[in-house]
Amino acid sequence: MAAIPPVLGRTQVIARCQAALADGGGVLLHGPAGIGKSLLLDTLVAWSGADLVLRTCPAAADHDLPHVALYDLFAKVLPAAGLPPHLRAALDTALLRAAPAHPVDPLALRLAVVDLLRGLAERQSVLLVVDDAQWLDKASADVLEFAARRLAEHRVRVLVAERADGPPSVAGLSPSPLLEVEVTGIDAASVAELLRTRLVRPLSSATVGRVVAASGGNPFYALELGRALARHGGSIAVDEPLPVPGRLRELVIDRLAPLPESAWDVLRLVTVAVRPGLDLLPLGDPGLAAARAAGVLVADEDGTLRFSHPLLAEIIAAEATAGEWTSAHARMASLVTDPIERARHRALATPRPDAPIAAELVEAARLATTRGAPATAADLLRLAAHRTPAPGPRAERLLGAARAAAEAGLTAVAADLCRAVARIAAGATRAWARLLLFDLAGRDMVAFSGLLDEVAADSGDDPALRCALLLRRAELAAHIGRTADALAHLDHADALAARADDPTLVLRSLIMRIPFAAASGPDTETDLYRRLERHCTGLPLSEPVVFARVYLAVISLRRGSTGHAVEMLEQLRHETEAAGRIRDLIAVLYSLTSAYERAGRCADARRSALWGARLRVDVDQHPGIGLTMRAVAELNTGSLDEASALLTRAAAADEQARDGEWSAYAAGLAGRVAILRGEHRAAARLLSTCLWMLRDVGYTDPAMFLADADLVESLAWAGQPDQAEAALADAWSKVETQGRPVVALGLHRATAVLTAVAGDARAAADTLRAQLSTDHPYPLELARTWFTLGVLERRARRKAAAREALAESLRRFTTAGCTPWMDRVAVELSKLDTQDAPLTDLENQIVSQLREGATNRQIATALHLSVKAVEANLTRIYRKLGVRNRADLSV
Repeated sequence: MAAIPPVLGRTQVIARCQAALADGGGVLLHGPAGIGKSLLLDTLVAWSGADLVLRTCPAAADHDLPHVALYDLFAKVLPAAGLPPHLRAALDTALLRAAPAHPVDPLALRLAVVDLLRGLAERQSVLLVVDDAQWLDKASADVLEFAARRLAEHRVRVLVAERADGPPSVAGLSPSPLLEVEVTGIDAASVAELLRTRLVRPLSSATVGRVVAASGGNPFYALELGRALARHGGSIAVDEPLPVPGRLRELVIDRLAPLPESAWDVLRLVTVAVRPGLDLLPLGDPGLAAARAAGVLVADEDGTLRFSHPLLAEIIAAEATAGEWTSAHARMASLVTDPIERARHRALATPRPDAPIAAELVEAARLATTRGAPATAADLLRLAAHRTPAPGPRAERLLGAARAAAEAGLTAVAADLCRAVARIAAGATRAWARLLLFDLAGRDMVAFSGLLDEVAADSGDDPALRCALLLRRAELAAHIGRTADALAHLDHADALAARADDPTLVLRSLIMRIPFAAASGPDTETDLYRRLERHCTGLPLSEPVVFARVYLAVISLRRGSTGHAVEMLEQLRHETEAAGRIRDLIAVLYSLTSAYERAGRCADARRSALWGARLRVDVDQHPGIGLTMRAVAELNTGSLDEASALLTRAAAADEQARDGEWSAYAAGLAGRVAILRGEHRAAARLLSTCLWMLRDVGYTDPAMFLADADLVESLAWAGQPDQAEAALADAWSKVETQGRPVVALGLHRATAVLTAVAGDARAAADTLRAQLSTDHPYPLELARTWFTLGVLERRARRKAAAREALAESLRRFTTAGCTPWMDRVAVELSKLDTQDAPLTDLENQIVSQLREGATNRQIATALHLSVKAVEANLTRIYRKLGVRNRADLSV
């Protein structure tokens, strides 16, 4: 490796960067061309002492080609990486290390890079370096930003340099904490020293002063000015003008002028190349030799060619005529082997309609899609449209570009392409473009509803198009609360989907019925279940197929077929994991966690929840969902304190993201934490919030999230019997309407608590015992009922019966492995071992007041006591009843 020249005038900057790297953070250097970012980068790399340095330095030509930077960074380390097969396959395909067997899941590719970097960091310190990040291809940038958000706790440091005249745009490439350093001009003394030490022929002191003043502290400007002056003898007359930074372009052209035309050909070739290297040129090429001798081109140890400064490449491009530029692309097209790169070069070498080239671009777009780069596919299809002579195929390719752009999240680009299609196309092509434009409107669909009338005018008798139109009309109707209209549209869409012979349309129509099915009763739900099951059979995995199969399992679970649901979801998990369908796998893991929990397999539920949480965090910037899943894991086999802390963070994240569904889950789980802690008022508030929020997003199924019985029980123990009775009546109504008898045991449990609170604990215990059976589809529900029976028996002062019930509850929770409830039952059992002296009349009055929510001062006023007397009585009450605090007294 060549020696790195000393960096002048950057002592403080280097010290700041070194401190940031030493703390395990990242550094982003940004500033104008020639300011010295690359030299700083080299200096910091040499200082870092990293065991492994992964580096890329993209060029302008790389910007529109997928995964070039990923190739630079990971091609050499991938063979030794121990990645899971589906992730390894995704990365091999994206880097063209293997022939694409199927499209790469973009999420699988992103997770492959995350796992690769994590694995490397476990064995050694890793430094990832990105120079000239402004030219980073978007596909690579998206993957690296995705990885950066997940590497904060790993030994991966990141160095980035970006050419930017304003604020940087690539801060997402580095994990936190990130130090952003604007690289500005160096001081006059350092510029002078630079000129004295780097120029072969020294300048006169007077000239140095002028160059220092004219350079504005930009070391590249200063050196270029100095070299130009050196070629003229090292000095100029006082009245002779100096080239100033604004005329630097002319100075660079002056430097390049002595080069022979063969060198200019080489420079243009290197400028347009994606990965310029010595392998592109014949051995001993005279143009290459001249360019290297002039210091314009530099060859790295691995044979990569690069300009001594990126500004040179831009100047080369600016100076090229149209003919010279197309010739460079034509020559590059004959040299490269990558089909995407070759197709793009051929298109840019032929700036006119050409059917064969257009067809080649379409095939290149297909390959880009298989590599998980829809943005590149969109650009290639746009080029294909521009090279397509016939207007009809041109519109179809523009529509394909719009769809690819939409898949890539380029909403504005996709919308512009849709409008372009609508201007030049007619009939079905224009209709599909307008449907996509409607889809892109998102929550603003009402404002774009007029598009659906325009689509209707173009749809003709095409059943697939008319079905797609009706699905949008159903979505719009549901969005504005017109349920009957939505269902009518779906009925019509079903018939058209059958005519179109498109199973995807059939499934999508059925899936849109899911929110209405449970609320319409068990017969409607059974019919939907059977139709989904019939249409799923034999279909390969796709998003609607996975969604439908998850729903089938969830309905089985809610109807009490717990074992069958677990089997269905385990099989689906295996299939989605084997296929590398990461986003689908997350959905499966969420439902599987719930199935494991209801099956009383708490250790499996914890593993599934943590796996899903990790994947969710990896694919979703919204952290609330991942935090909630981790809390589920803690509530199965972990710590209440940890679960509570996670749910607090999740609630804040959900509120910021305005995610009503996951806010409801977080509130409901926090309610379960409060129940386990004996904080019944807090539990009632949280569970009520949970059910209200679920209703607000259209979910009323009482078997979806088991909160109704817990809410009634918490309200009863909190001294709010009227609210408890109302909640109980509402819950029974939902059970009867929606056919959910599996929830009944919990409601019987809540009814018994209401009876006990009303003053008849013995009758409550006897009634609840009669409802108990030896089995239940949800083992934890049965364990919960035994626990409540034990509490009621203790309240009825039947200690032997209480001990028997609590011991049975503990046995069942232990079998399930549910440690938070095991701890809770153990506390309740310990109360039976305390002295059971009867309460006095005064003590009973204090307990009654307390259970109604009165404070110590309010109790003192009502009973004509001092506050100290109330506190002393409470101490005796706690000792007699074997409780620790006011919350325990409410039980």
